[in-house]
Order: sequence, then structure tokens, then C-alpha cells
Amino acid sequence: MKKSISLKILKSFGMIGVIFYFIHVFLGQFLWKEYNPITTDISSLTAVGAPNAELLGIFTLIFGICLVIFAIAMVIESVNENYSSITKLGFIFLLAMTIISLIGFALFPLSPDKTTLNFQNTMHIIIAGITALFSVIFLFLLGIGFLKKEKLIRLGEITLIVAILMVIFGVLNPISIALDLNILGLAERGVIFSLEAFIFFLSFVYTFNLKYFLSNN
Repeated sequence: MKKSISLKILKSFGMIGVIFYFIHVFLGQFLWKEYNPITTDISSLTAVGAPNAELLGIFTLIFGICLVIFAIAMVIESVNENYSSITKLGFIFLLAMTIISLIGFALFPLSPDKTTLNFQNTMHIIIAGITALFSVIFLFLLGIGFLKKEKLIRLGEITLIVAILMVIFGVLNPISIALDLNILGLAERGVIFSLEAFIFFLSFVYTFNLKYFLSNN
């Protein structure tokens, strides 16, 4: 019983982490009056020398730690529930993504001149690319695993919809650059907000054991 309660608490860290993430985004936008969320990427809020970067960095650190804890809990959950290898692999990719994101973005924030492709900015871009790739992989693995193996149809369908949305919003980035639309911030928010909303949803479903999503009926 105690183990069950402890795991339930750990699974709730997904919701907690997402709340801190959105606090960092919207508080950062509010405090930085010149910031344009349509044209400017989210990482600029915590770039070196950005207004309130140190304050916002506290929220992103808490967010990152919470998501790692949540991902560990979901890996344990997948073992406890005897999920298929593909579903377990999906949660392992989730864990890898959260660890890479936590460490990578902390070590390599954008430099003050983010237009310069120096080592720090290059590493930031690489970390962002790996994080995005692992996010899409874990979503598709979970979606397929939930649908085909665990027979959690509702949960599987929602997971695959989010995966497809992330791909669509992700494609908007190169399109906007090619067409000079200047909507980098909007496209990025489509990708990241879809992911964070799903993590909050997944954490909520597993924390409160919602049978509507976790049963085969």
C-alpha cells in the first residue's frame, strides 16, 4: 500500500512540472514587455542576459526535475503493469528526453547574441532537436503500444493525435522560415504546448487511475 501511494505521488509530478513550465512562460512574457510570443522562441526568455532569466531559470529547473521524477515513475508503472516492450520503450524515451532536456538546456542556454552560431548556441539547437525527436518517438511508441498491445484505445488515440499535432507544428518552423512568415514563437508554442498539455493529461490519468482511459472497455 505504501509503495502504491508513493508511486502515485511520483506520478503527480508530471502535473506539477507542467504548471511550473507554464508559469515560466507566461510570467516571462508578462515581465518582458518587449517580448513578442509570436515571433520569438521560448528559449529567449532564459537566454544569457535576458530580463528575469535567473528568476525564470528557477521555474525551468523545478519543471525539469519534476518531469524526470514523473518519467521514472512511468517507467516503474509500465513494469508493474506488465506493459509490452513497445510501451515500456516509449516511457524509456520519455525518461531519456527529460534527462537530456534538464541537463542540456541548463548547460547550454542561448547566448546573448542568439543569431551567432557559436558553440553554446549550436549545442542549444542540438539539444532542442534531440528533445523534439525523442518527444515524437516516445509519443508514437506509446500511442502504438496503448492501441495495439495494451488495448487502451482512448489513451492510444489521444497519444497519436498529440504526436501528429507535434509533427504538424514542427513542420511549420521550416515553412515559416522559407516563406519569411516570422512566426517562430507561434510554431514552437504549438509543438511544446501540445507536449506539455499531454504530459499533464497523462500524469492526471495515472495519478488518479482514471478507468475511462486505463481500461479496455
